[in-house]
Amino acid sequence: MGETAVQMEPPECPVCLQPYEFAGSLVPRVLPCGHSVCESCLLLLPRHPATPSAVRCPACNYLVRLPDFGPSALPKNIDLLGFCSTDSRSVGRSQKPNPIYKPNPTPFLRLPWTEGLYGKWKDLLLPEESLSLVSFEDGSGASTAFFSSSHEKNRMVNLLPLDALTSCGTSSSWIRPSYVARFMDSLHRMGEERRNRLRLLLDASSRQRRGISRVYGFWMGPPEERNCLFMVCERFDRVVFDILNEERKMDKMFTLAMMGLDMCEAVIGLHSESIVCGCLFPDCFVLDEYGHCILDICKLLVSGRRIRFGGASSDSALCMSPEVYISLLSCSIASDCRFDNCLSFETDVWSLACIMAMILLGDSMVGTELFQGFGSFSAVGGKGNWSELLLDYYEVWKEKLASKIESLLLETELESLFLPLKSCLSYRPQNRPQVKDIWCCIRSFLTKTQVAPFISLEALEIKGNSVSCAIIGDPCFLLHEVNTVNVETKFYGNSVDNSNLVSLGSGTDALESSNQEKVDGSLTEMLDIDGLKSFSLDGHLDCVTALAVGGGYLYSASFDKTVKVWSLQDFSLAQTLKGHEHKIMAMVVVDEALKLCITGDSGSGISVWHIGSSASHELLKNWYEHNDWRYSGIHSLAVSGTSYLYSGGGDKSVKAWSLQDYSLSCVMTGHKSTVSSLALSDGVLYSGSWDGTIRLWSLSDHSLLSELEDTTTFSPCPVLSLSIDQNLVISSYENGFIKVWKNDMFVASMQLQEGAIFGLHADSSWIYAGGWDMIVTILETFEDDLQVEVRPVASAKFDSVVTCLLHHCGKVFVGVSNKIQVLYSRSV
Repeated sequence: MGETAVQMEPPECPVCLQPYEFAGSLVPRVLPCGHSVCESCLLLLPRHPATPSAVRCPACNYLVRLPDFGPSALPKNIDLLGFCSTDSRSVGRSQKPNPIYKPNPTPFLRLPWTEGLYGKWKDLLLPEESLSLVSFEDGSGASTAFFSSSHEKNRMVNLLPLDALTSCGTSSSWIRPSYVARFMDSLHRMGEERRNRLRLLLDASSRQRRGISRVYGFWMGPPEERNCLFMVCERFDRVVFDILNEERKMDKMFTLAMMGLDMCEAVIGLHSESIVCGCLFPDCFVLDEYGHCILDICKLLVSGRRIRFGGASSDSALCMSPEVYISLLSCSIASDCRFDNCLSFETDVWSLACIMAMILLGDSMVGTELFQGFGSFSAVGGKGNWSELLLDYYEVWKEKLASKIESLLLETELESLFLPLKSCLSYRPQNRPQVKDIWCCIRSFLTKTQVAPFISLEALEIKGNSVSCAIIGDPCFLLHEVNTVNVETKFYGNSVDNSNLVSLGSGTDALESSNQEKVDGSLTEMLDIDGLKSFSLDGHLDCVTALAVGGGYLYSASFDKTVKVWSLQDFSLAQTLKGHEHKIMAMVVVDEALKLCITGDSGSGISVWHIGSSASHELLKNWYEHNDWRYSGIHSLAVSGTSYLYSGGGDKSVKAWSLQDYSLSCVMTGHKSTVSSLALSDGVLYSGSWDGTIRLWSLSDHSLLSELEDTTTFSPCPVLSLSIDQNLVISSYENGFIKVWKNDMFVASMQLQEGAIFGLHADSSWIYAGGWDMIVTILETFEDDLQVEVRPVASAKFDSVVTCLLHHCGKVFVGVSNKIQVLYSRSV
């Protein structure tokens, strides 16, 4: 049965059973007894004969007194209004949101990745500051750093570069992608198949209780040094051969048994996740702080680099199974030897047995004679029967090695291990036992009995025969240093997922072809930071303080006491509006039937211009809010359609002016400092102040509705700017923070810059913020029923303080000093 979403019914009046509304006759009024009733029902309740001003509460039957001015003088139940539908805010109202914040369908940036991709990988991205003292030079193929988290401090880790392609936006000096954006772009370029194989390996590392090293997550290198994606892995300094080289007596048999048990469990752990290594190397097994043998994921992946460099001629060939080695030598030889379907779980069994033989014999070169002989056959050049010659030569080598192992194990407690080890070295993969058979043999030796009954052998079973990930053939782990490998062999087969085995020893041509196809095929699906351009509009003589769009024009106000009008078609200067005697500090444009441009200055002067059909603008009205020298003038303006103009200033109040006759209609008081910003949405006026508060006022009666609460900070910080995007309210502060409210409930806070943020604009799930740090930060917002996420995407650097911001039709207009910088994408 499908699940149905449970929706909370809006609160309703206990008398008329009608849902409460934010304004009008259905506003919930709180009686002195604490119960709430809608305003219309309070007017209809019967009055007490002895006290006409009193009524009985319909909920508790207490006699309560009504104010002399009627029920409308009772306080509103703000808590009940918080549960009302946001649609009810605009019931019965003709006001419309401020046209400056009208949603625009054209984004400034287009993100190629989906929200599902981000949600799947975001928790694996480590904080940029979690790594310190990063060293990008290491002969092992991996870099090193110190990792710190809430659980660990300054732990040394390995950094493994995952992709040969660098991430986006490294050539531009003035705009840079954010840390998160570079991570997501790198994952996006990786492709779905390679991401799935990488995730499979990470899941195997996290699910195994022991035996496999830990992968902490991912980290993006600095753009100026190594701009690529790194996998952060646990680092171990001691390998298994170190303990054998120590100059002290030890029980070699017991040491082999303990290490062999741990090795088998590690390989079984990978096989249980359908991961085949393809080739295991001695230094892939390390010792942790407790002396346990661990399979090092980082060293395992770096080992693949050795094969890509040297192929069958490298020293890494000493642990390759014969089917892998022969396939690297020649595709035709592998076909003659029937090694087409060579990669399987039994491939790792051979490498594991070879490593155990090295430990037992104390000789790391046990495979030298074998593969030197194989190489000499290859040099002959196609003479003779390859299959029989190689098989005969291999059997001779195998018997020599088996006799050495048998002489050591004979008449010892590990004698029963000889036959399984010999079977593991079989030429044909299908003749080799499973890893669990070796594990059971060693376990029996350590416990001096048969495998304990509490051991679940089902846990050691391999689920299915399909190989989902082959590490040494996975191009996801190609390193930057990969150059040339003269190998033509590719693996294909029924038991192996061919898409996971691009090439076991893929050369430069194959790599470049794969990368070129990936780049050329998705140019329109990448985060094109380098495609962003900019130009400037010059004309002001002092700081630009406000920007607005209306009637096909861009308006810019300045401390030079003028307003510049720019054409949005060719960005030419159409007109300069003059009339202020003081610095202009705020501006708003009415783009309704009656088009107006309204400005306010530091001397409390307000000017209203009529916007004509041409470039002409007529000054309609000019007046002063007050003449008190103690206050710093007009700091913010907002309009409600063609009904009211709202001004906020240094007198700590918000004033409502009629746009019909420009008379003062109402004064809203309550703030304790300058009202720095105003914004409107759905019948509500939001006012931000230097006192650190944001108040909500009803546009119908100009009464106080509530105050936005934020319990994350104890000391208030001045609010510098407000912006509204649908049901989100975003505010910026003097300390470089922005805060986000959804449906008037606090949901997020983030410090974007060190200095104050003066300019802020939210539009169509994007936020643009800039200020004292001379940087504009571009952020993306994502919201669902449970949370709101704010994610930095990019930042642009300017040569002066950013004073104001505006996004319109895919362009970002930035007020910088005495000019306007226009940012746009070449695709817009």
